[in-house]
Amino acid sequence: MTDPVPLLEAAVVGRTCRLERRAADWVFHLGEAVSLAVGCHWRIVSAEGIVLTDGDDGHRFGLPAPVDAEARANASFAGATVASAAVDRVTADFQLRLSNGLHLDLLNNSSGYEGWEGRFRLAGEAVALIAMGGGGLVLHPAAAAGEPAPGTALTSEPTPRITPAQLWSFALVATLLFGYVLWRWVT
Repeated sequence: MTDPVPLLEAAVVGRTCRLERRAADWVFHLGEAVSLAVGCHWRIVSAEGIVLTDGDDGHRFGLPAPVDAEARANASFAGATVASAAVDRVTADFQLRLSNGLHLDLLNNSSGYEGWEGRFRLAGEAVALIAMGGGGLVLHPAAAAGEPAPGTALTSEPTPRITPAQLWSFALVATLLFGYVLWRWVT
């Protein structure tokens, strides 16, 4: 089988980039039929240093308004195209160098969870190259109709549910703990 990494790297070159913030992740749209769904940390870097990171979103940092990472990233990407791209084969970090001198780093920062998912076409078929926890890369067919949308969730763990019995147990323990603390405070 053909190595998909150079094909993804080539698929993003020459494309514009637009960032979209979603509830659980970020999506870097790279033109038609190419996207990067990102659940790991990312940053935009210039020659002078770090311009913006996913962690900046919503923080004030002494500014009049909280940082809107989506708007600031899109302003940084305006008029630029991807000049080159490289996936690190050990960590699965992904770097996109832009024509305006900036670069976007996707930092695969977990030994267990998937970091990012690159969707593109390989031999006419929609595929997803996934940066696995620990640094591996896995190629999968893209989701078929009726399955979750591309990149909607980068983990397969179910959402935890609290049962009424668990809630009752928690309330009982909290009440007893509160009673004990109050008793110790009074005596």
